[in-house]
Amino acid sequence: MSPAPRFRSRTFYRIVLALPVAALVGLLATGRLQAYFRIFALKGQVPPSDFQAGWVTGLIWIAAVTPLVLAAWEIGRHHTAARRLQTDWLVGFRMVIRLALGDDMPPQVLADFDRPARDNPTKALVWGASIALLVPIFFAGFLPELRTPMGLTWLLGAGILMGATTYGYRRAAAYVIDEPGPWDLFRQFRLLSSRRYHPAGRKFVRIQIAATILLPLWWLGGGALILFR
Repeated sequence: MSPAPRFRSRTFYRIVLALPVAALVGLLATGRLQAYFRIFALKGQVPPSDFQAGWVTGLIWIAAVTPLVLAAWEIGRHHTAARRLQTDWLVGFRMVIRLALGDDMPPQVLADFDRPARDNPTKALVWGASIALLVPIFFAGFLPELRTPMGLTWLLGAGILMGATTYGYRRAAAYVIDEPGPWDLFRQFRLLSSRRYHPAGRKFVRIQIAATILLPLWWLGGGALILFR
């Protein structure tokens, strides 16, 4: 059973939500945000003063967003299903909004924090297929030299392996019986041990392991053949 989440005051959650909005408005009003994105359009011809100003803009944004990120993590890490599916930040952010709006947590919502992940084959397949398609689309969009039959085959193969890893991970998450601690530095590595799962979920762990091993071989080997031929 997951420890009970710790909720702070409504004022606290309103402040952490207001900070990024205020920072965004301020950066737009002062022209800092527009100048920040112009740095990327200059393609290496950035004056030192503009580069320094860009760093300051980035630091301002990080400082404004960090309290919200930490507040979402503080809540989301207690949500068993979200933690195992790596959506704890999203669940925590949703809870921050609800608490900031003054919505008290009803018993059924609090009970949901202890609910383990459910095995949802359709959703896992959608996640895996989305990753498999987005990887080649992303890289081919930024690297025109890969828009060849060999290049697209390489990218699609990498996407399929990444998608298979995602599919296996989401299916296996429902069968964890021995979860590593949230502060374990090797948590993700330990989750690849099939002994930590109910027998019904071990085949999905094996899918993850196989795809994880094949991905660097495919990525480096295919990249060498295509990019350095």
